Amino acid sequence: MFEFQPLYLKYNKEIFLFLFKMTNYDYHLAEELTQETFYQLYLSLSRFKGNCDIKTWICSIAKNVCLKYYRKNANAMNLEHIDKVRCEQIDFSKTPLELFELQESAENIKSEILRMKKKYRDVLCYRLYFDMSFREIGQIMNISEGSAKVLYHRGRNIIKTRLEGAENGK
Repeated sequence: MFEFQPLYLKYNKEIFLFLFKMTNYDYHLAEELTQETFYQLYLSLSRFKGNCDIKTWICSIAKNVCLKYYRKNANAMNLEHIDKVRCEQIDFSKTPLELFELQESAENIKSEILRMKKKYRDVLCYRLYFDMSFREIGQIMNISEGSAKVLYHRGRNIIKTRLEGAENGK
């Protein structure tokens, strides 16, 4: 049905960039996980049934490879260090304190996502890190587009409630 090499050539960079975001911009780890993703793809390519777009399926493998890595290496997701930010992403109108507060907020959100139930965590990861549409998320998770939207918005509300509770000392 599909040959491995054309898939690798077509999706290698995209998967790397996704994993680069998922690993908090750790270049070497993203490279390693990209290779593991394509190794897993190679092993399971014959089992692809065509129920979804091939890119969606490869993204699902990449997400699972990344989450498996973080489950095995819980201390690897160090949310206390500052993200590496490219110069073109820096908003020079903000003070260093404002930039630090934004960074800290992003780290708290990542931490809360990792603590969530699997269904919420998956939808949030696909949406925030993969920039996937709700339709694509629904295909990967075998749920409707509407369910993906509901899970995403409920997940966001859970995070918002938890973070507001933490700010208020609850």
